[in-house]
Amino acid sequence: MAFPIHFELEGFKFKLPSFTLLTGPMAAAKPLFAQKFIAAILNEGGEPRVFYFATSAPVEGILRNLEVFGLKRGREKITFFDYDPAIKELKKEGDNYYKGDYSIPEMLKSIFELADENTIVVIPSFTLLLVNTERKEELVEVLVESIKDKNLTSFVAVNSDMLQNFNKKLESACDNIMEFFKKEEQIFIKVTRFKGEYDAEEKEFKFAKELFTTTQKEVAERTSEMIRARRS
Repeated sequence: MAFPIHFELEGFKFKLPSFTLLTGPMAAAKPLFAQKFIAAILNEGGEPRVFYFATSAPVEGILRNLEVFGLKRGREKITFFDYDPAIKELKKEGDNYYKGDYSIPEMLKSIFELADENTIVVIPSFTLLLVNTERKEELVEVLVESIKDKNLTSFVAVNSDMLQNFNKKLESACDNIMEFFKKEEQIFIKVTRFKGEYDAEEKEFKFAKELFTTTQKEVAERTSEMIRARRS
């Protein structure tokens, strides 16, 4: 199977390739949606591969979540780019595993140069990368130009409450905008732009609640570590 033209998940029929912006407040399950998409599309087999930026959660937590979402095949097609602000040059530490400071525009660009049209790129917290750089404008330009130039499928999550001027630039460039928000204990998705098809403009995103609780704790701990490392 070649890379699919359409792929359906949770009632959203994505037209691929597409640049999807996942927006919403912190702890609104945005990365979980991208992980569910990855598990589903890799289970189908074929050519897709994944570049996953481990920004706001550790690699082991991401792998655990993918298993919960039913990943059965294709683990070897995922390349992890573990985020470490102390590493100023892209460092390969094993098969399908790199470390580096992806808030450096040149480093982010070099990673996109490794991608091809069958690559799905996931950045679970682009906001964290923006917070950790003085070169915010350049970082946004690299992200947008790289995705568009290579016609990539991508899921990029941002915190809607922070860095809103840069969020607007991403919104103007993307194909899909999916807003995540809470209603009591539930997470809902609202569509504000979508180039494929969907069955409802607002719908609940369902997943195992224990998965959300564990991920939320990991994200909080990792984000605090990144902020401390940046200040030191």
